[in-house]
This record gives sequence, structure tokens and C-alpha cells, in this order.
Amino acid sequence: MAGNKPPEPPGSTLPTVFYSQFTPIYLLGASSMTNLLGDWNFLQSWWWKPYLKPLIGLGWFAGVIALGAIIFFAVMGSARLSEYRNALFPPKEPEIPEDEAALVDFMESFFPEVSEEEVLLMEQILDDVINEDIHPQMAREIEARGIPVRLLTLPPPEIVRAVGCYPVAVWIPRLNAIEIYASVVKSECRRDPRRYREKIGDLLLHEIGHALGLDEPKIKDFGV
Repeated sequence: MAGNKPPEPPGSTLPTVFYSQFTPIYLLGASSMTNLLGDWNFLQSWWWKPYLKPLIGLGWFAGVIALGAIIFFAVMGSARLSEYRNALFPPKEPEIPEDEAALVDFMESFFPEVSEEEVLLMEQILDDVINEDIHPQMAREIEARGIPVRLLTLPPPEIVRAVGCYPVAVWIPRLNAIEIYASVVKSECRRDPRRYREKIGDLLLHEIGHALGLDEPKIKDFGV
């Protein structure tokens, strides 16, 4: 009895049979996959390498497009398409009607309406520009010469006819005064109050130059 093999516990043959049946599948390697799949073995480098270079090129092209889009939207955040269009194709100056009443009606309909709050805002901006932005010596010169700076809604018809256009601001020698026109400023600034200060500052410096006896080319040399 001692030499007899003890009986196996019940159920022990099932795992042995199961393991022996599926072991070849678990042990399949690259060569076995090649034997099994033949030319369709995509694990081999000769299968996927031809596709790698085009995919890298496509990714590079998509990156360039994405970078261009980022730059485009960054630029659009600080500028408007209308500005580029106006720079390339400047809008024609509207004709000046012969009749004075027709001229006033045209300006009131062509230029945007300015509210009382906007006029007060521009007046405050004008004071800030005089007190903070322009050179103190220039500000003292304006005060010494008694040159008033007036903010009006629209240019008077006689001023429009005298200069031959619809001015944003003018220096009027006979009145010894500078006039800035709020409706035209609003139009020039594309109705954006954030642009008022820069615009009014440039206008004031330009007209002060005329008031101090500088001609147009000399004033433009100063960038205004």
C-alpha cells in the first residue's frame, strides 16, 4: 500500500486540463503573431513606420495653424477689422451740402449722438489731459496766452466750410481758441470710451502746435 500513488483530490484535473489548453495562447510572441497574422502583423516596425512620418507632418501643420489662430485672436483682441480696412481703403470724406440747414441735418444724422454723460466724461478727460498728460511748460504757455479749449457737440457750419471737411478739432485764430467736437471724436473712436483719452490728447497737442505757430508738417514730425 505504501508504494501506491495516493488518489488526487476531486476536481484537480480541471485546472490542469484548462491550463494545458490555453498555455500556447498566452505564450505567443512576436514570431508567433507573425506566423499567425502573416503580413497583417501590425506590431512589426515595417508595418507602422511608413505612417509615422506623415502623421508627424500632419501634427506639425496642425501646430502651425493653431499658432496662427492664437496670434490672430490675440491681435483681434486689441484691434478691429474695420481699422485694417480703413487703413487699406480709407473712407471717402462725405460731401458738404450747400444749404446750411441741410448741412446741420446731415451732421446730426451722420455723426453719433452724444449724451450729457459722455460730454461730461470728455470734459473730465480734457482736464486730465491738460493737467497730467501734456508737458507742464506747454500747459503754462496755454494759460499765459489765454487760449481756451472748448468742447462742442458738432462743428459749426461755417467751420466746416472754412476747412472743407468735418473736423474733429480746430484752432481758430480769430477766436484765439481750440475747439474739439464730441460727436466726431466719438465717431473717430468707434464709440469706444476707452479710446477717448488718447484721441483727445493727440487732438489737443496737435491744435496747441497750431496755436503756438507750428505748421502742419512740423506738428506731424512730433507724431501728432
